[in-house]
Amino acid sequence: MSTVQPDIFTPKQSALACPAVIVNQLDAVYKIIPPASKRLSPVVAASPHSGRHYTNAFIQQASLPLEQLRQVEDAAMDRLLTFQPLPSPLLLAEFPRSFVDVNRRHDEIDGTMFDGPVDIINAKITRYLRSGLGMIPKKAAEQKEIYAEPLPADEVTYRRQHYYMPYHKALKTLVDTAASSGHALLLDCHSMPSGLFGVESDIILGSNHGQSARPWVVDAALEYFSREGLSICLNTPFSGGFITKHYGKPLAGVSALQIEICRSLYLNEQSLELKSDWSALASILCRFVLHMDELMIRRGDAP
Repeated sequence: MSTVQPDIFTPKQSALACPAVIVNQLDAVYKIIPPASKRLSPVVAASPHSGRHYTNAFIQQASLPLEQLRQVEDAAMDRLLTFQPLPSPLLLAEFPRSFVDVNRRHDEIDGTMFDGPVDIINAKITRYLRSGLGMIPKKAAEQKEIYAEPLPADEVTYRRQHYYMPYHKALKTLVDTAASSGHALLLDCHSMPSGLFGVESDIILGSNHGQSARPWVVDAALEYFSREGLSICLNTPFSGGFITKHYGKPLAGVSALQIEICRSLYLNEQSLELKSDWSALASILCRFVLHMDELMIRRGDAP
């Protein structure tokens, strides 16, 4: 894994800006921030949708302008999670969600998007596909079509092999390592537009309706965010995507929680620039990772 190109700030941009980075080629599709502690942490934190490195090829393929492609980013989640050193490893996708969505199954592909047959294995028409939100998204925010013309059929294999699979290979390695000495916890971190589906909660926790995490793990997360004065919903309207359901196997030693944070708490949702007080929310999130790391170690393999 090579070093990614850093964010490029212009003189007019402030430290609150979270600009897109335009590259000819994305050399590293993910970034791993190693733990600050030398001891093995039972927790892995990940942000699969905050990537903002856009290739020129993707921009040319898309019919939507960059500003609209960026509206489906979990904007600045990478900034929140790297606000302070953590004892747990952190995995960040560098490519944008509008290009490849790793929170979908690898075969969640809409064959009508391509100019010829594609290699699809066990594909099913899921609710995500019906909404244009497959592994290769068809639509962006407000149901706007990303592409005006069919994509080459070989894009499926290319994006799956060069983006989707490397991210999941890295995530599996981190989770397996965390679980090597006891029960592990995957924190899959996302953000959501304010008022989505009429929900006004600050935080939505997804545990796949109790199937992806041990009850005490869910209870601890609910208690933590409540103590911080944030409003919380559990499993409504988001119970967890593919990542939560695939990796969250409590009986096999891994709990997984999806965490959705309302963007208006820390972000200007139109400009995608951090609010001046963004560090307050960043501190809450980072202390949550610290809290769960300590709790998982203290409780060990307690059921």
